[in-house]
Amino acid sequence: MGDYQDYTRMLTLLAPQLILVVGVLFAALWNLFAPKAKGLTPIICLISLAVSGYVLTTQLGLTEILCNGLFTIDPLYSVFSLVAIVVGILVVLISMGYDHLFGRNRGEYYAILMTAVLSNLFLAGSTDLIMLFVALETLSVCCVLLTSFTKKDVRSGEATLKYLLSTAATTATLLYGLSFLYGLTGATSFTAIRDCFSVGSQAAPSFFMLLLLTLVISAICFKLSVVPFHMWTPDVYEGAPTPVTAFLSIGSKAGGFVVAMRLLLIVFAQSQAQWMVILGALAIFSMVAGNLIALAQNSLKRMLAYSSIAHVGYILIGLIAASESGLSALVFYVMVYGLMNLGAFAGAVLVSNETGSDRIEDYAGLIRKRPLTALAMAVCLLNLAGLPIPPAGFFAKVFIFTAGAHIQTQFMGLPLGWVLVSAALITSVPAIYYYSRVVILMIVPEPSEKVASLPGAQAPRPWVGSPQEAPALALLICTVLVAAAGTISVNSLMNVSRMAVGTMALRSEDGTPISAVPKANSVPIASRPDYSAPLFQ
Repeated sequence: MGDYQDYTRMLTLLAPQLILVVGVLFAALWNLFAPKAKGLTPIICLISLAVSGYVLTTQLGLTEILCNGLFTIDPLYSVFSLVAIVVGILVVLISMGYDHLFGRNRGEYYAILMTAVLSNLFLAGSTDLIMLFVALETLSVCCVLLTSFTKKDVRSGEATLKYLLSTAATTATLLYGLSFLYGLTGATSFTAIRDCFSVGSQAAPSFFMLLLLTLVISAICFKLSVVPFHMWTPDVYEGAPTPVTAFLSIGSKAGGFVVAMRLLLIVFAQSQAQWMVILGALAIFSMVAGNLIALAQNSLKRMLAYSSIAHVGYILIGLIAASESGLSALVFYVMVYGLMNLGAFAGAVLVSNETGSDRIEDYAGLIRKRPLTALAMAVCLLNLAGLPIPPAGFFAKVFIFTAGAHIQTQFMGLPLGWVLVSAALITSVPAIYYYSRVVILMIVPEPSEKVASLPGAQAPRPWVGSPQEAPALALLICTVLVAAAGTISVNSLMNVSRMAVGTMALRSEDGTPISAVPKANSVPIASRPDYSAPLFQ
């Protein structure tokens, strides 16, 4: 009876994933058995996402270990899973205005998209190397497949091939590193590996440990598009369908950040001094390269690709700080950045559906023909620049920079925190320029040739009763949520962020290290976890 109750309890806790599985099956089979009602596919996907999100809200305060440590339900899992659900809902809405380009493959598209969201949920709760690898690779395969959905577009095929080859190389690198972890410790559980590394943690790190750390960090940085592991990003963002680009910009990155937090703050907690410096250098490179290269872009999607690289550099400051304020600022930044970026891509879908272009010059004078779209996009873009209009993006940067300023680790003879914050402040200047350039083009000049050919603003709204309705709704939702995140919801979101990071901090607010060594009676684990133990603890 006890085992039955344990399994029942486990299935209850995994209800969000099971609901999404139902949505995946429906999306995959509905078009096959009811092709004339294929318009219901995204609707059912939205319903399953919404129900799954509701169930997740009931788990926000839970901390449970499932499957003998393979999967953990905790506030970090719940918050990042909710982020994945919200991203999924918005991307489905954006896709409803774009899926006419997928032909008869609409059902498969939504099934793969839902599987990617499901993978993010499993990734958020992974506390075992095996679970981590399976969830991460499922997400990667889904992203590669989604990138290739406009098969007749040469750029999409090129982007898919580059993404596939890069992902394959990164998978090999990650698996190589994880195999070393298992070989050294004989364990796959994060906490068990941490306990093994805690023995002799006072000794200087060996070359082998640094190599292992480098392998794992390089795989994480590829998923996050950190320089110099970013080379796939601009081409994939430009070639992929715009809704897929929107998902890649935040959906996969959110999963990457939760993996980085669990691996670096748990498994490699004893090597914090080493990975702080490595990530600090990579964050500086990302902020500089991302913002400077974005200045030269003529495509809105490529500009957002390079700007996303810079934003990852900003977010890494919170991870490097490893304090409660730094980690909570990281979570807050991910939530706000996701809304701002998805709003920008929703606007891009609305415009490209009517103009057939994503060139920045073709947005000139958009406010004269599509004033609401132009204003909503302006709010999202200006917040991405960090301007207080409203101050959601501004607060996100302030929280990150404030936490980063307390990092005392030395870097080239200077406090690493001041080096990171100085680089972030300086590189924010070009970011303000290239985001504002798009806004000014939309508002000030005479309409471009493509915009001038659109129906006038006084005509009935082109999205009413058309596929444009859903992307317009996504843009409206993003704009409202961005406005709320910078005004009435700041404290609420920060409280949720603090709850998510819990006790994961490795440093106090003044930069003093907090001992990550387990209790004195902890002993190294030199064998596999006992899989004969009860499935639910």
